[in-house]
Amino acid sequence: MSKAGAFDLASGLGGKIDKSDVLSAVDKYEKYHVCYGGEEEARKSNYTDMVNKYYDLVTSFYEYGWGESFHFAPRWKGESLRESIKRHEHFLALQLGLKPGQKVLDVGCGIGGPLREIARFSSTSITGLNNNEYQITRGKELNRIVGIDKTCDFVKADFMKIPFPENTFDAVYAIEATCHAPDAYGCYKEIYRVLKPGQCFAAYEWCMTDSFDPNNAEHQKIKAEIEIGDGLPDIRLTVKCLEALKQAGFEVIWEKDLARDVKESPLPWYLPLDKSRISLSSFRLTAVGRFFTKNMVKVLEYVGLAPQGSQRVQDFLEKAAEGLVEGGKKEIFTPMYFFVARKPLSAADSQ
Repeated sequence: MSKAGAFDLASGLGGKIDKSDVLSAVDKYEKYHVCYGGEEEARKSNYTDMVNKYYDLVTSFYEYGWGESFHFAPRWKGESLRESIKRHEHFLALQLGLKPGQKVLDVGCGIGGPLREIARFSSTSITGLNNNEYQITRGKELNRIVGIDKTCDFVKADFMKIPFPENTFDAVYAIEATCHAPDAYGCYKEIYRVLKPGQCFAAYEWCMTDSFDPNNAEHQKIKAEIEIGDGLPDIRLTVKCLEALKQAGFEVIWEKDLARDVKESPLPWYLPLDKSRISLSSFRLTAVGRFFTKNMVKVLEYVGLAPQGSQRVQDFLEKAAEGLVEGGKKEIFTPMYFFVARKPLSAADSQ
C-alpha cells in the first residue's frame, strides 16, 4: 500500500493539469453532473474529457487515503482494509485461473496497485490499460520500485478502442473500472475482440441493484452523488451489464453481487467510509481522519502548496463517500457485481 504523505498529496493535486488551471478544471468537471445541471448524454459523449479531469484531480487524494489499489473489498472480522483488498485481488486471479507466463490485460488499471499484486501472486505478465497520463506515469514509477517493470507495463489508450490485435491476451480483468465506459456493450465487445478464444474475462462492476427505484428522489440523489464523486457518466443496473456481456458474445460462467453475500462479507464493503466507525489502521478514512485531511488541504491551498480548487475536489469526494455509504446501507448500489465470462472457442459456440 502507498505511504503517500502530506507533501505527496500537495504535489500530486491536479495530476497533469497545470496548477494554475486546476480551479477551471474543477468548474468544468462539476458542470458535467446532475448536481450542477449536467446531462447524462453530455457525460457520455464527453466521457474521455470528464474521466481524465476526474482522475487528474482525485488520484493524489485516493493514494493518500486509500493506497495504491483504488477499490472496495468484502471483509472478514479481524481483517484489515489492506488485507481485504489483497484477498479481493487474489480471488479474481484464482477465478480466472491465471498461470505463470500468461499475458494478461488490466482494463482501467489506475496506478497499477492490483496489477502489481496480481502479477506477483500469479507470475503473469500484465499490461495496464489507462487513458490518464498522470496515473500511467505514477504507475510506471511504482512498478520500477517493486521490480516488475520488465514484465509489466502500461499503455495509454481508451478501453472503447483497445490498441491490440484480435486474440492477444490469455485473460482480461477489470476492477471497478469499466463503470466509466459510456456504453457497456461497446467496452465488452472490445475486450472480447482482444481476448483469445476459450479464455475468460472477469470483473467487479459498479452497479445499481434491482432495489434501486428510479422514481425515488432519495435513490436518485444517492446515485447522483456517486456519479459526481467518482467520475461516472451513468451507473448501470446489474442486469444491463449481464445483457451487454451476452450481446458482446460472451458465455457467462457465473455472476453474483458479492456485496449481498453475508457469508462472503460479514463486514459491509462501505465500512471504511462509514463515519460512525473508528480505525487506527485506516485512520485517514475515518471521520476524524477526513476532518484532519480537509483542514490540511485548506491550509495547503491557502499557503500555495496545493492549487486553488483542491478543497472543492475534496468536497465532491466527501459527497461521494456519503452517497456510497447510503447506497450500500439501502442495498441499491454495489461496487462488486462480479462475473466471469468466457469467449467461445468459435463463433458457432456462442450461437
